[in-house]
Amino acid sequence: MNSSKSEQNDPYDQNTDQNYQVALKVMTILEDAGQQARMAGGCVRDRLLKRRPKDYDIATSAEPDIICSIFKQKGIKTVPTGIDHGTITVVIGGQGIELTSLRLDVATDGRRAVVSFGNSFQDDSLRRDFTINALYEDLGGKVYDFHSGLDDLKHGVLRFVGDARTRIREDYLRILRLFRFWARFGFEPQGDALLVIAEEVRGLEQISQERKTSELLLILECPDSQKVLAAMAKTGVLSQVLGISTYAELPKANWDALFLNNKARGAIVRLASLIMNFNKKEDQWTTIAMLKLSRQQSDAITILLDNLLPSQPDDPASAFDWLDRVESQLWDGVWDDFLLPSWTILKPDPRLSILNKTLLAHASRRVCTLNGQYFITHLKIKPGPELGTLLQDLKTAYRRGFWNTKEEALALAKRRYRSK
Repeated sequence: MNSSKSEQNDPYDQNTDQNYQVALKVMTILEDAGQQARMAGGCVRDRLLKRRPKDYDIATSAEPDIICSIFKQKGIKTVPTGIDHGTITVVIGGQGIELTSLRLDVATDGRRAVVSFGNSFQDDSLRRDFTINALYEDLGGKVYDFHSGLDDLKHGVLRFVGDARTRIREDYLRILRLFRFWARFGFEPQGDALLVIAEEVRGLEQISQERKTSELLLILECPDSQKVLAAMAKTGVLSQVLGISTYAELPKANWDALFLNNKARGAIVRLASLIMNFNKKEDQWTTIAMLKLSRQQSDAITILLDNLLPSQPDDPASAFDWLDRVESQLWDGVWDDFLLPSWTILKPDPRLSILNKTLLAHASRRVCTLNGQYFITHLKIKPGPELGTLLQDLKTAYRRGFWNTKEEALALAKRRYRSK
């Protein structure tokens, strides 16, 4: 069975999975009330793959109003998170479990469906995207498989439930989900899936850019995703999501190094490497704006692409002035865990080594250990923007050697705070 390196975790133990225990309790309550209930979809898939599910979804014969009534009688909170589509979240011990009534699609528009409630798990399975996500598990641990999903798990393949074109036209987001599962598990698409995707790719125009960007970042978080990106380019998906029609693979060692041992930041660096395909700066900026990233994500990519190093990387004052500005825009420690390893691969420059040596030579000045609570206590300053500005000033002063001890920092803070 294929497996992504990112999924090679410690063996899954259901006895230590509190979410699983809550899911069993929810199912028991439903069954005791005369309803059918089974775990459904990704949580069943992940348990069969010996991985800890991120969350648990339960399919039930009970309709939404019945679900609410059953748990209200038990004094258990319910939240109508998607009641129009039959989804109710039950909260037990602070843990939310989604319950969804068995459904049939009445109509779809390529993104959302109008549903009616049913009583057949097999009919419900026809609404699901891939065979490995159309699995159900009851309280006794019996798995119900209507589309040979267990065989597909065993052989590590991705197949749409039924006809690929039908499933895609029901919800064009399924195109991106296919590539995400491919990247995550290493399961390759079967049959005519990629051909159909190439023919239906314009349907992605119905998906919001925020969602497309989110799915792309999830793909980039997976260590071995270059083969997937190449397929996305070949089918026209990468053009729809990012505006790039071709993809040139990086050497595997470089691609692996861009992972940075941090999935989220590694995804941003890899996204920057894709945007570098645009030679003109204005095209890069246009793409960054189009992606609807967070402010910090946009800033991180912009700084990576601009590569604006200090004018005098061998001068401590110039080096730390530059580092202060970058850290204030992004986060503390950004040089070591983000910029240096990324630029070394994406934009090699002799100044990188010079700057790193300068910062290392003054390593004791790089981390200021004081926090806001110290000054709230000793300076009687209230939390807020003023305290944040003071802390930034003191960090800069520390790097310049203006103080060494907490007492010296407090004395400097008193002079600066009272002079305002």
